[in-house]
Amino acid sequence: MNRFLKSGLLFTIVTIIALSSCNRRAQLLYVNNISNENLKTQSIPQYLLKPGDVLYIQIITQDPNVSNLFNNRGFGNYPQSTIFSNETSNYLYGYSLNDSGKVQLPVLGTLKLSGLTTSQCRDTVQKRTGKYLNDGIAVVKLLSFKVTILGEVKNPGVKTNLKDNLTIFEGLGLAGDLTDYAERTNVLLMRQTPDGVKSFHVNLQDKNILFSEAYYLVPNDILVVEPRKGKLLSMNSPNIAIYLSIVSTTILLLNYLLK
Repeated sequence: MNRFLKSGLLFTIVTIIALSSCNRRAQLLYVNNISNENLKTQSIPQYLLKPGDVLYIQIITQDPNVSNLFNNRGFGNYPQSTIFSNETSNYLYGYSLNDSGKVQLPVLGTLKLSGLTTSQCRDTVQKRTGKYLNDGIAVVKLLSFKVTILGEVKNPGVKTNLKDNLTIFEGLGLAGDLTDYAERTNVLLMRQTPDGVKSFHVNLQDKNILFSEAYYLVPNDILVVEPRKGKLLSMNSPNIAIYLSIVSTTILLLNYLLK
């Protein structure tokens, strides 16, 4: 009987270890059903500016003194690479769209930019610049491209993107990648639309995400990564190992005493 108990305990321990490691690699993979193929992704969405957005707007000419007349005087003698190096600087030196969707620019005056894409905004500023300068070039960038990433990621929080677009994988990269406990097959994306909040459930292990509306993130998107069902067991595995060790020791002790 004692031999049977010891054998059963050994079998249980081996089974638990085997099950805990089974499929672990598969759970950690991204887009694991893709092969060597050419895939056309979803079109990049055209984000329309709205009140509260912050823009980088600069007018460049051959004469720096002339350029300074058309640009934010707060720059002083600091290089722009230093000024726009953090979020605080973005809001201090960027141009924020007011409640009417307008910005006030030096010399150029007031421009209504809400409802336009960044490209259309650039064209609007360039057209106004052309009334004053023959060689003026307008540069416009969106500084308030932020996404919120929560849950099973290594560095959750609000992330700022300074590129023109951002994929869901790049967004997760900004958050330090997923943790080992992340459920990769059911990630929630919430997106603000004129009709309300639209939600998507995406599978990061399926290549069909490349064709999904959720592939490209837009400003103010929220990603929520839920934990796998086995997280609680994995977190308690050290305690389980201790309990099994106690049970094993107890059985061995009883077996020795009952000889």
